[in-house]
Amino acid sequence: MTDLPNRHASNLELFLDLVFVFSVTQVTSYVALHLTLAGVSKGILLGFLVWWQWTAFTWAGTAVDFQSDRKARVLVLSMVPPMLVMAVSVPQALDSQGWWFGSAYMVVQLFVLGLQALEARKAKETLIPFLRYAPLAAIAPGLLFLSSFLNGDLRVTGFGLAAAGMIGSAVAATNRSGGEWTVDPTHFAERHALFVIITLGEVLVAIGATAAGVSSRSGLDAQTLLAIIVTAAVACVLWWAYFGFIPSVIESMLDHAAPGERGPVARDVGSFGHFPLVIGLILYAVVAKHLVDHPIGHLAPADRWLLLAGMVSFVGGQMAIQYRLRRVVVPERVVALGVVGLLALAAGVLPATVIIGLLAATLAVVARITDRRFRGSELARALSLDL
Repeated sequence: MTDLPNRHASNLELFLDLVFVFSVTQVTSYVALHLTLAGVSKGILLGFLVWWQWTAFTWAGTAVDFQSDRKARVLVLSMVPPMLVMAVSVPQALDSQGWWFGSAYMVVQLFVLGLQALEARKAKETLIPFLRYAPLAAIAPGLLFLSSFLNGDLRVTGFGLAAAGMIGSAVAATNRSGGEWTVDPTHFAERHALFVIITLGEVLVAIGATAAGVSSRSGLDAQTLLAIIVTAAVACVLWWAYFGFIPSVIESMLDHAAPGERGPVARDVGSFGHFPLVIGLILYAVVAKHLVDHPIGHLAPADRWLLLAGMVSFVGGQMAIQYRLRRVVVPERVVALGVVGLLALAAGVLPATVIIGLLAATLAVVARITDRRFRGSELARALSLDL
């Protein structure tokens, strides 16, 4: 296993993240405008493609310090324009601007693959997994580019196959013996935590921007203020549920992973495990936006099921990460999923603000129970975490 300096995210990586802040907003806007099963599914597909491009930079950046390496710094900065083109074209990626999305996406993905190749060739132990990863990692963005010239369902199918190829490349790279990806535990855990912050920020922006629009039209009233409070309360509790200890546990588990295991653990809890958290927050941002805009009455049917899907994705993602690390499923999260289902059913009877308020209370209780359970666990003592 390669010894690493346990460095933190650089200012250059934070600068790149600003592009992904905009990309997440674009995905959220797409979902908000396509509130059908097919529309939300396409939004999730676009969200995954955005997420995977970010993960490519994160895997490269955990092995190469973009900011300290002058050549890497210039090359990475040169990718900002095509990344912005990709982000701008997200809402029409499956429609009129598919070519722009596909071409910009391919350019960036192949560029990052080149960065990874330059680093991987320095040692045999890193070259072996890269050679398993590279074929599908190169084919997938090319397939996405070619699919961008197709129309309708054929384009969606092509994008879906490209996404499957990206997943397959990660599985191929880290699912066999021999070789090891270079993964800095501190950097890797911190970068994923920062993306959760990005999506939590999207929730707050959706709430705040919608409230500002309401205020400019008719001024704030008691119902709108209540909607702001309960929707923001859910965001705060979700922050607690994640940042209470999950990033620290991931960092420590990566740090203590056996040779050959660090890559698969990073893949499963990072690239795969964090996407449900991200998409859950995006779906919730759409619900929060709609509630603040129309705080009186019940949640619309589409918002009820979007709320259910978002919370199941977020809580289920936490459960998957915990199970991957410790082979444990805590009962309070299972109960939380049941309560969320009941709230979705009751949303046709109870006012929307009451439903979201009850959701915030439920998630707060679960977060508190899980937090206390962890603080008293052998794992917390073994990792010597100051929580």
